Amino acid sequence: MPKYIQAAAKTGLMHLREGHGGDGLTDQTIREARLLAAGQVSDDKIIRANAWGARHAVDLQAAKNNNADDKEFPGAGAVAHYLWGINPLDPMPARDWFERQAETIKEETNREIPVSIETRELVMEDFEIRAQGDGMSFRGYAAVFNSDSEPLPFIERIQYGAFKKSLKSKNNIRMYVNHDDTLLLASTRSNTLRLMEDEKGLLAEADLPNTTTGRDLAVLLETRVADSMSFGFSVPRGGDNWSTAGDRRTLTEVRLHEVSVVTGQPAYAATSANVRKLAHRTDSDPESLALALAALESDEGLTDEQASLLRGIVDILAPKIEAQKDHGLVLAKQMVQLMALQAST
Repeated sequence: MPKYIQAAAKTGLMHLREGHGGDGLTDQTIREARLLAAGQVSDDKIIRANAWGARHAVDLQAAKNNNADDKEFPGAGAVAHYLWGINPLDPMPARDWFERQAETIKEETNREIPVSIETRELVMEDFEIRAQGDGMSFRGYAAVFNSDSEPLPFIERIQYGAFKKSLKSKNNIRMYVNHDDTLLLASTRSNTLRLMEDEKGLLAEADLPNTTTGRDLAVLLETRVADSMSFGFSVPRGGDNWSTAGDRRTLTEVRLHEVSVVTGQPAYAATSANVRKLAHRTDSDPESLALALAALESDEGLTDEQASLLRGIVDILAPKIEAQKDHGLVLAKQMVQLMALQAST
């Protein structure tokens, strides 16, 4: 354990004896602070200190907790930080150490540390599936850089290099079907999954297993029934930036946990980015719009609700064109296809 964590705990105990501790301290925190001051720390304490430091960073915004020249220093928040081994006047060395150690403990013991896992889905515009020996190989992008997401409801962009640190960590990243860990396809540790960043985004290359899951997925990919990839990630402290209005987010660093090929309902999988943009522009439901367009393309017949949806989109995007009853569906088909293409520009 670093000496600065030990020194911080000793300082916290000194301030506690002087009556600066506040009412919120627990006996456990004080007891563990004495252990920290003696140079002793458990794995459980490291994991909790990592989470506590992130959760209480906001306490250091007050001058009484971050400015030794302030007449109220140390405030109760500053004393609490000291007792947790974190110097409130220079918190980052201790917080970084606790974070690194927590990650090591997780890797070595496979202990689950509560973390917020997010997923993002990408409709693959191009991917390769080809025969390789007795099996099949896959190549496609799990994420792309510098491209606006669909409304989440905020708009998100992934900055070039966001995966760099995570990939260099050599953590074992797995590839699943639909984020289901029982449907394992490949892993970086076995070298059946190879992940790399290029100018476009996060590229995944995988040797699909000669199993029922692998063979079924290969067929779905070949026939384009499955055409989406997704990645599961968490954001480390300082790994994202938000606009002042809170409506735009830029991911500058992410911890990559897994990648997945996404199947889902065929109609939803066929909802391209262009159709989603069109749905957003007209305040329509993307899946309903995709189903209506699919019904048009297959000539299987539109329901009254689908016909009304398409006519409504035409009215919104081309109000000067009056859709006659006899020609409404033909016009709707032409206009929606045109606007779907324009939505991508």
